[in-house]
Amino acid sequence: MRSLSRIVPALCLLGFSLLCGGLHAQTTTTSTGPVAVYRLSFEETGDSVNYRPYQNGFYIAPINGGSGSLILTLITGNQKQYFAYEAFGELFVAVDGKEKKMVLSATAANDVSTTVFYAIGKTEKEIEVESRNAVSKVKVAEKMTGYAVSADSEKDLPFAGAGTSVGVAGVSILTAKFDQTLTNAAIRDNASVATEVDEIIATLTASGYVDGRPQNAGNGNQATGN
Repeated sequence: MRSLSRIVPALCLLGFSLLCGGLHAQTTTTSTGPVAVYRLSFEETGDSVNYRPYQNGFYIAPINGGSGSLILTLITGNQKQYFAYEAFGELFVAVDGKEKKMVLSATAANDVSTTVFYAIGKTEKEIEVESRNAVSKVKVAEKMTGYAVSADSEKDLPFAGAGTSVGVAGVSILTAKFDQTLTNAAIRDNASVATEVDEIIATLTASGYVDGRPQNAGNGNQATGN
C-alpha cells in the first residue's frame, strides 16, 4: 500500500451529505495503459435549493483517455466515509487543429435524478511514461475546470406539507488537478485503474474511512448515497 500522507488531511475538510441517490453512470469508451490520477474539488455557485455538494474526490482514468472511476469522501461528525464508483464517465482529448484539450465527462441519471460532471483544460503538461522496452512523453491537462450540476425532483418521496424539504437543484464549480505523485507511482507500479482505486481505498481505510455504500448496492454503475 502506497502512502497518501499529503492527501488524506485535505479530505478531512469534508462535511457535506451525498447528493446523488440510485444513479446509473453512463460511459462508452474503454482504454488500457498507464493511468492518471486527478484530485477533485467542488465549490457551490449560483442559486440552489437543498443542495449540499462534496468538496473533494479522486478521478482515476487511463492517461491516454478512456473510462475512469470516481472516489468521493464524506465526514459526518466522527464518521469518515468513502464512495467509489467504477466505470463512471470518461477522460478524453478533444482536438481542434493544433489545439488539444483534455475533457472529463460523466453523467448519472435515473427516473427522478440527473447529475452531470464536466471539466476541461489545455494539455500543456508533459510527463514521461516508461515501460520495460520504451520511454514516451505524454501531454496532459495539469488543471481542468468546469461544473457539477445536479437536479432531483424527489417525486418518489412523500410530501408532508409545511416544513418539508423536498427537491434538489444546484451547481458547483468543479476543479480537477493532476496529481503528479500518485500518477508517477501508478506508472511505476504499472497499475490499472482498478488497482489504483484499490490503493487509494486501502489508504483511506487505514486512515479510518469506511465504505459508505450499502452492501446490497448492486454493481459498480449504481451510485447510492444517504
